Amino acid sequence: MTNAGIEQIHIIPFDLGCVFYDCLSINNSKNLAFAKIFNEKLTLECKKHEITIEENIELKSLGKTITGIKYKNNKLADSAICIANIMPNLKCYVLANGVGVFVLADFDGKALKNTDPSIYKYSKALIANYQKKITQSTILNRFNGEDVMPEEEQLMLTFREICWHIVADGAKRRKIQHTRKYSGSKTYKADGLSYVLTVYLIKENELTKNEFNHLMRSTVFSKATDKNEWAIINKTINETECEDSATTLKIGDTPSYYSWSAVAVEVKKDLQTYEEIAEDPIISVLLKAELYVQSRWFIADNSMDNINKNVDCSMESLQRLASLIEYSQAELENDISANMNTLYKKVLNQVVITSEVKQLYKSVASQINTQKKIKEAHYQDRRKKNKLIADLFLAIFSASSLYKTIWDLVKGEFSWINWVLFGAMLVVAIGTIIFNYKNK
Repeated sequence: MTNAGIEQIHIIPFDLGCVFYDCLSINNSKNLAFAKIFNEKLTLECKKHEITIEENIELKSLGKTITGIKYKNNKLADSAICIANIMPNLKCYVLANGVGVFVLADFDGKALKNTDPSIYKYSKALIANYQKKITQSTILNRFNGEDVMPEEEQLMLTFREICWHIVADGAKRRKIQHTRKYSGSKTYKADGLSYVLTVYLIKENELTKNEFNHLMRSTVFSKATDKNEWAIINKTINETECEDSATTLKIGDTPSYYSWSAVAVEVKKDLQTYEEIAEDPIISVLLKAELYVQSRWFIADNSMDNINKNVDCSMESLQRLASLIEYSQAELENDISANMNTLYKKVLNQVVITSEVKQLYKSVASQINTQKKIKEAHYQDRRKKNKLIADLFLAIFSASSLYKTIWDLVKGEFSWINWVLFGAMLVVAIGTIIFNYKNK
């Protein structure tokens, strides 16, 4: 572990606003064809910024009809249509569900470069939490100081903007549907970002069990970015037992720790490259599980925003979103299956439980159901108003027609044409009464 701090991996999801593989559609030919076009355009645009794209899909076809999809590399991410190599320490996995997930590895403790050096005399738990908070806040544009990763931040924004432009153009040309338009843009929260999940890579024996518990569970770090609080926080860590123990999973002789807001793994040696992360049997499995869960968390997290902020959200769009949420709920329940290897199954189970993603989906499903009822009531009110207007129009039309007929009768000028018109108006009037009766 470097003297600068604790090695950390940051997982940062963003929404492209579309779905490349629609799990609810019988025919995905259109979406999959666009996925291929997306990869081609992304490769060309990213080349201008020295970002390389690894296409990760093979489409299966029968004649001119696309019948299926195969993912070439599932090592760190399931269902990635492509992998963007942005920097040596930064990649992005664009998933078939329309969520892109940046994986940013900080090997050098960049968040500490402008920090008062007195922090190094305190607990590594304090240093790790401070480092996480500074990195996350600068990524999400909430840090008042100097950006600690300006190059990474700029390239991540550039990549997002390229993705959004390609999807928006595809939606305009009707190549793909904009299913989550509000969250799939720079105007959404922090330039399209919402949150960052951090994985701590802690050197073996660098923290005590109590320090781990504080790091993962304690509220003692609420003022960790204020250097005037460091001594108080450090004293609490060293002299107080944490009120809550971290969820621990031991894989062989390697402990890993889980909480709602972070994950930690004990490592035996320093990791210097992204490739070493990908080759580590435990860290790679943990990242794969987190990418799976965080992409789904992010969709649930932004679903209500897409409903509440979209004034044109139709009943059809609302029902579709509800169906996707229901599908994802079932997927989370059933995806931890016997078909997985034992290690991935154990890790994924812990990530799902500690992230509370299932509870989030239940809450979102309930909110969408409420919105559907409100929208249905609004539609019913609109139908009643439209029906009243139609009835008034028919009444006025019938009255004016009958007036002419009755006036002719009074004057004794009633011809056979008048009789036909009178009969027609009578049929319309009776038909209107019957229609209104049956549709009450």
